[in-house]
Amino acid sequence: MGNKGLQPQFVKAYEILKEAFGEREFTLKEAEEVLKTHKGKGYAFANVREILANLQKEGLVSARPSEEDKRKKLYKLKELFPTEGEGKDKLSKGELIALLKRGADIIRTSVDYKVLAILLFYKAVSDKFNQTVEKLKEEYPDLDLKDIYDLANEEFPIKLYDPIEGKLLIWHATQNDNVEFINALKKVGEINKDKLSRLDYLLTTTGFYKLLEHREILEKLKELFARVDFSKYSYDLLGDAYEWILNYFAPQQAKEGEVFTPIEVGKLISHLIDAESNSVILDPACGSAGLLIEQHKKATQEGKKNISLIGQERNETIAGLAEMNLILHGIVNGYITVGDSLLNPLFEERIKELKPSGRADYVVANPPWNQKGVYTEEALKKNPKCDEIFTFGYPPAQSADWAWMQLINYYTEKKAAVVFDNGILFRGGREKAIREKFVKNDLIEAIILLPEKLFYNTQAPGVIIVLNKNKPTKRKEKILFINASNEYITHPEVKKLNTLSAENIKKIAETYRGFKEIEGFSRAVDIKEIAENDYNLNVSLYVSPLEDEEEINLKEEYENLKQLKEEYEELYNRVEGYIREVLELLD
Repeated sequence: MGNKGLQPQFVKAYEILKEAFGEREFTLKEAEEVLKTHKGKGYAFANVREILANLQKEGLVSARPSEEDKRKKLYKLKELFPTEGEGKDKLSKGELIALLKRGADIIRTSVDYKVLAILLFYKAVSDKFNQTVEKLKEEYPDLDLKDIYDLANEEFPIKLYDPIEGKLLIWHATQNDNVEFINALKKVGEINKDKLSRLDYLLTTTGFYKLLEHREILEKLKELFARVDFSKYSYDLLGDAYEWILNYFAPQQAKEGEVFTPIEVGKLISHLIDAESNSVILDPACGSAGLLIEQHKKATQEGKKNISLIGQERNETIAGLAEMNLILHGIVNGYITVGDSLLNPLFEERIKELKPSGRADYVVANPPWNQKGVYTEEALKKNPKCDEIFTFGYPPAQSADWAWMQLINYYTEKKAAVVFDNGILFRGGREKAIREKFVKNDLIEAIILLPEKLFYNTQAPGVIIVLNKNKPTKRKEKILFINASNEYITHPEVKKLNTLSAENIKKIAETYRGFKEIEGFSRAVDIKEIAENDYNLNVSLYVSPLEDEEEINLKEEYENLKQLKEEYEELYNRVEGYIREVLELLD
């Protein structure tokens, strides 16, 4: 298949046919019968001939005329993911995603989806570590293997050799024994407590250890991942594959309270935050660290060095996913704390190791929206720095949004970009009083209204609020409002969702960076005008999208009007005649 991109929509049909026919040949009618049985299970295979044609185009199906009837074809499936022994170099990105979808099909509802992420992580770091070992063998041919493993431990982001027990903990060394396989991964967490401190907790809460009871599923997943040598992939691509798993299951997990920020929103924020070398970037509600990673990606792509990422996450299981996410992206300057940032900002101590002020250069976040009944004034006062953080007042118990904004503002030295629900801009009461102080203190640089249906857990449109402690002179006492509600494309995989295209992101980012005013899209508003509007920051109050004006052909419209008039007069005269006839009869 070379580097062709296999289209994921045909993968499921391939897998069903493969399970039914294996290596034997089959006819079009047989394929139709097999695929028909899967209708109503979330799949629709209307045109089987087209499916086979596409699979044949991708090199996954061969076809030959039947010897009995030359008008009929006999089909035979080829291997979807050839093993390394068959000369496979590596999968294209499309094929890699297809492989992960196959993994998702294997686990179904039997196993927590995080198990798939854990296995991808383990196989990927094992392959990369093995690559490091082979490279060191070439550089130091006279060294003992134990010394090579010790060097690899120092060079690689995490240790995968246990020097005390003299055991190699990589996938390849343990794959033939399920108990040893699972114990090795547990040991990886124990000897890497500085970077994988929550791995054992993650293995426990996801039921990973119970895979011994699901031997068939574990064997299938091991076989699937064993087909690929992940050392041939860049860290960014491995990290993208990992995040694909998290986002693939996001709609389902959103119903259970887990929230993931769409990758495209993270990319947009990375264009609003231009981190310099040696910057410290904080996310106090980091989830699986997606926002932090997007900032790191863009900064390093631009040649910035020594970018430090610090996150805090309340859910320890998700924090474990975040730690693995950082490593799979090749990020060594990353640190995740576990706790409630509003009540106990543990990240401050970590920041102080890098910056004496205890404040980050940049803050990015997508905190939980409209948290009710949790962060009352009494609860927030338990924060040891409450008097310094909540100087603009305590928000109502019905929503913690402006508590998050004050926390973020306090820990920001330069700039912050935060995602919130649209209601933060215009709700009254205590929230309005705090919002007024943010405006009067000239802390808000821009507000971007996002399209609706971007987020997995709500169809409501979010907003990005950009805080800037060092506004350029021309931006002082002004806020740039950007109405990007129409900047979206339909999500390619998730029905009823939208997403941001590269063009959408570029347009919004360039407008922000240039502080541009574009009719129907953006407008720089003086805070005096905002005060006149009683500190209402609703974006549509200041800029609304232009409606498409229909071109009018006056001559054509005039002719239509004349025709309508004639039809009206004809109908009027006819009705008038009927009425006269009736009146004459009555007389």
